[in-house]
Amino acid sequence: MKNCSRPRFRGLSLMLAMTTLGSIPAYAAGDTVETIVMVRHGEKPAAGLGQLSCQGLNRALALPQVIKGKYGKPNFIFAPDPAKQKNDSGTKYDYVRPLATIEPTAIYFGLPVNASIGFSKTDDLRTTLLAPQYKSSLVVVAWEHKIIEALARQIVSDAGGDPASVPHWASADYDSIYVLRLTQSADKINAAFSVEHQDLNHRAMTCPGT
Repeated sequence: MKNCSRPRFRGLSLMLAMTTLGSIPAYAAGDTVETIVMVRHGEKPAAGLGQLSCQGLNRALALPQVIKGKYGKPNFIFAPDPAKQKNDSGTKYDYVRPLATIEPTAIYFGLPVNASIGFSKTDDLRTTLLAPQYKSSLVVVAWEHKIIEALARQIVSDAGGDPASVPHWASADYDSIYVLRLTQSADKINAAFSVEHQDLNHRAMTCPGT
């Protein structure tokens, strides 16, 4: 994965907090807050296949209520372009796993999914998420966990913080949620980072109806 270039924000600074939602600092009147909620795709089959397992499907079906309960209705949803193939357990497949994970959430909230960015295009994803049109929005991103980790570290670094403050996302972890809150005032952007959880482990390993 190539290194991400640093966007130029005047006065960009960092507020790092490994916190729960309730302890995020208060914001001044007139500030705009963009909340970026990043979830990994659900569990996958042993052969990869670019697809979810039945357990991953059950996680995906439960995810809308998690998003609703923690954050409310999203304004925008992103997933990688499923037509871009990914090496999965030694074979290339169309990478539908993140899109399949977030589709129930998009359907529940009556929203489209922006799936125009390839899964490895971290620069393009970061540039899109930091565009002015999203600065007052709740954005949900379903992606590959290594890309989410790299993206969060890059935004933290761009804010002048230590990228190592963003923890490693373990390969067995499908439950974490990485959250970035970007607060823009008249002349600066502050970034607050937190790790939260879906609490959706141990979903059934059989598909619905079986």
